Amino acid sequence: MNIYPALCSRMGTWNYYVVKMSARELSQNVMYASQVHEDRTLDEAIQRILDESRVKKDIVEYLKRQPHRFFSSIVVAALEGDPVFYPVEVTDDPRFELFHDDRRLNEAFGVLKFDGTQKYYALDGQHRLSAIKTLLARNDPTSDGTPKDFEEDEFSVIVIVPNREDSNETFMQKYRRLFSNLNRYAKPMDQATNIIMDEDDTFAIITRRLITENTFFQFAGKQRESNRIKTKKGKNLTVRDPYFTSIETLYEMNIELLSSLQRISNGWGPIREESTDLATFKKFRPSEEYIDSLYDELVIYWEALLTELPVLRNEPTKMRVHNLLNRETEDETDHLLFWPIGQQMLAEIARELLNERLHDLENPTLETVQFALRGLSQLEWHLHQAPWVHFLLIKSTSTKRWNMRSEERTKAVRHGRIIQQWILGLEYEDSDFAEKLKNQWKDFLIPAQSEETVDEFWQQVEERKASMRW
Repeated sequence: MNIYPALCSRMGTWNYYVVKMSARELSQNVMYASQVHEDRTLDEAIQRILDESRVKKDIVEYLKRQPHRFFSSIVVAALEGDPVFYPVEVTDDPRFELFHDDRRLNEAFGVLKFDGTQKYYALDGQHRLSAIKTLLARNDPTSDGTPKDFEEDEFSVIVIVPNREDSNETFMQKYRRLFSNLNRYAKPMDQATNIIMDEDDTFAIITRRLITENTFFQFAGKQRESNRIKTKKGKNLTVRDPYFTSIETLYEMNIELLSSLQRISNGWGPIREESTDLATFKKFRPSEEYIDSLYDELVIYWEALLTELPVLRNEPTKMRVHNLLNRETEDETDHLLFWPIGQQMLAEIARELLNERLHDLENPTLETVQFALRGLSQLEWHLHQAPWVHFLLIKSTSTKRWNMRSEERTKAVRHGRIIQQWILGLEYEDSDFAEKLKNQWKDFLIPAQSEETVDEFWQQVEERKASMRW
């Protein structure tokens, strides 16, 4: 016999119970569909194939290393076992005398009893269940480091039982539909919300800190949104958006700026022997000292960028005007560094310059970083100039309006970054490379330009490279 404290509920045609089970009870009693049913077809219809790599690399590590671990409810189907719910008369307690006529209160709380013959299987949460089983399997080397008393951790479990009048065929049809619906409508949080809420991802933490503390990004005043950073979902910015960038783009730029050669090669973390890859590093909060050190380093990079590129302080609404014929004032322009693709490109080029020119990558200073980033302001960033016009900025043949290219955008942006790096001396200097670079750039132009126009535009690029001064 199995007895659980339970909350009785109903939704649609389902009667279900919210109970608590310890990790030990879950591990011992709840099975996978393949263990409950001999029919492999049924197993495959209801049970997703377990991703063991995800279980051991992600969820097990989370449970072992996160003292603030927490799971949402695991949904369990209970087959057989003659389930009986015994309500507890809550209103018998004098403290609840006021609610003595509330039948719902009396029927909601109680004890759920099974006769011991029931079979449970995870309808939703099989990866979480697998992680729990792995941690409590003492013969599994992955269980090393399981938190003390983990088996006594209590989990919220939603137990669904069949209606007594359901035939086996009806019952299985309903369960398949329920499994499908649970997974079809599950929706993860958007990236912007993750960055705002995450207390383990170091980059989310320091991105928020940059917005609240740094004078350039600062969330000033009592308005509900930052006047510098778009904190709503989505990277894209419109022509008249007042923001410099979005929180999602800023987050990615910060990762890029901090991705030194040593960290890419040796891993992230304060202790080299315990360094981890980037994906794992994001999942577990390091010491406050290490977070502070990364933040201080990031501030140096941004201060140096703002010194080298004072244009970044300009009014954003005047820097994203595609159709210059319609501009309202002469100081309006269309500047690549005020669009997400240009901002990400800037971060990547800046990181390349730092890797190439910083003598001490592990101890950057404002002076050495400013020296390393010299030349960024001399690059062409105006979209109506070569190499960007007809390359990233395309004129529609139907509307005659300028817009960012959509066709092969990622490849074009990557090639544009290489052109900028070549101008800065970060790519090969020989003529064969330059000619190949030109021909690849020419193939991206929309519409295709005459050889005379191509040569004229490319000459402007070469002149830009020749005029660079360090």
